[in-house]
Amino acid sequence: MNNATSLALSASGETADETRRVNWLSAVRFRGRDPAEARKRFSQRKLGEILVMLGLVTSQDRDKVLERQQDLALPFGECCIRLGLIDADELSHVLAWQFGYSNPVKGSFTFRKDLVTVSDPFGPYAEALRSVSCRLMSRWIRGGEPNLLAITSAQSGEGRSHVAANLAVSFCQAGLRTLLIDADFRNPKQHLIFCVPQHPGLSRLLCGFTPKDVANRIAPLGNLTLITSGPVPPNPLELLGRKELAMFMQHAGENYDVVLVDTPAGTEYFDTELIASATGVALIVARVNRARQRKVENLAQNFAEKGIQIAGTLTNMH
Repeated sequence: MNNATSLALSASGETADETRRVNWLSAVRFRGRDPAEARKRFSQRKLGEILVMLGLVTSQDRDKVLERQQDLALPFGECCIRLGLIDADELSHVLAWQFGYSNPVKGSFTFRKDLVTVSDPFGPYAEALRSVSCRLMSRWIRGGEPNLLAITSAQSGEGRSHVAANLAVSFCQAGLRTLLIDADFRNPKQHLIFCVPQHPGLSRLLCGFTPKDVANRIAPLGNLTLITSGPVPPNPLELLGRKELAMFMQHAGENYDVVLVDTPAGTEYFDTELIASATGVALIVARVNRARQRKVENLAQNFAEKGIQIAGTLTNMH
């Protein structure tokens, strides 16, 4: 962790208040199957076989593509598009299944549109987020470090909840068992992003509920579990200062490959220091044209003095 991870992210311009109901490949007969089963079923098959299995092309269409493929000098999928059998979006999602890339295809999944790793999983912004998660995996998870990470920022409004949600999906899509925890008792947002109930959540867990009582498994994404903030307590500092937080973080680290914790602004609330002390590692999000360098530096210095490692500083243009 000697070298900080730093990456500028660009946004798609979508507003945070918009929601979207997705039914990818809604015409195919595959809906209702388990994502893990699908990856196992499709990973060893050729693209043409998968397209036939999903009902996107007929076996006769597949044979016609194979005949024309050499003349057109195109990969099989691109040849299908050229012949008007499928579109680019369908090809992208079928390739995702073939290569074990987890993304919702069954039923419908309602979420905020700024969850770009789901709404536009193959776009440049989602690709940038994947590069961040890959760098974190190589330096942080696979480097023998704890797998707990607090996502914070120096000030409010820098996009840390947005980044935390999208990084959680990115880790999940990479096949890692991922837990996202909303520990921001000041302005919780994860329940809004994923369109799930806010209660019971973390605040109730710290008062005696069990992890099973408060966990929301985001089924369409397979490996992602969300613990919302729960009811906003009148005593956030007292709750976060209890031994139950550290005990739960240890439990979470032992049961998930990756644990991401969304926190309040680091220079505005002492909550963040308590949370980051429990995770041991923090990623600082800084928004372009908003973050103040001195405040970011002060936050990083404060963490270092408390023995909290800095996984990196992520420059957010969203």
